[in-house]
Amino acid sequence: MFKLIKAKGLTKEELQAIKELEIECSSSEKLNMKLNWDMLENRPKDQINDFLYYDNDKLIGFLGMYGFSLNPKEMEVTGMVHPQYRRKGIFKELMLEAKKQCKKGTAKRFLLITERRSNSGIGFAQAIGSKYSYSEYRMKFNEANIPNVESKGVSLRKASIKDKKEIAELDREFLNLPEDNNDDNELRTTYMAELEGNTIGKIGTTMDGVDGYIFGVGIKREYRRQGYGRIVLSLTLEKLLKDNINSIILEVASENDNALGLYKSCGFKENTVYDYYELDV
Repeated sequence: MFKLIKAKGLTKEELQAIKELEIECSSSEKLNMKLNWDMLENRPKDQINDFLYYDNDKLIGFLGMYGFSLNPKEMEVTGMVHPQYRRKGIFKELMLEAKKQCKKGTAKRFLLITERRSNSGIGFAQAIGSKYSYSEYRMKFNEANIPNVESKGVSLRKASIKDKKEIAELDREFLNLPEDNNDDNELRTTYMAELEGNTIGKIGTTMDGVDGYIFGVGIKREYRRQGYGRIVLSLTLEKLLKDNINSIILEVASENDNALGLYKSCGFKENTVYDYYELDV
């Protein structure tokens, strides 16, 4: 018996089922799926963001929506269907339910994320009439190339509640995100980069099991082109490597040549490509 569940937050059992489905789908096409585990594990209990499709007690389909502000204008969407259950309209049904839910909020469009090497993902994105928007590289750190740089007085400090306004301002400058973007979860994962008592930028880190992720990297405009980005990234790598992690991963827009060059110079290599497709809700 098939059933579709609209979840308000995810239980430990549901998270485990999603992880098992991810492993099944990833091994089938040799993928690095983008499921934003740090967000899945901290879903608000009063919002529907996740849709789970079951065959009796077996999870065979999943779709997650991700908004990056309190009142997002767009929602990123990722998902998967068990290889043995594809071409049965399951993900289309999940998308229809997600659209219905999205229309109750402020978002006007979906950004459907699919790995470029996923033939099934690309095929679905094209079949539903979505339009290609942009791409991101997923990059993995090669520990054989640990950068050796002087700190030049730059230090990293864990963000606190007093940094909330400045983080929002930096997100607007770096990422064109809205004022209501940052939340307490971002505070827990962000480091402020300081020089002589002044904030020069920020960088975020999070963990997914034994993997470390870097995100939200940015240096204020007046401090750019002075090597501070490389220093901040190097200091962050040192912190993560002390935690006995398996790998360090980040993502960067394919057209961001400056950031791409910085990451490559610090030992990151392209691992895969994620394509983003726009779809009106």
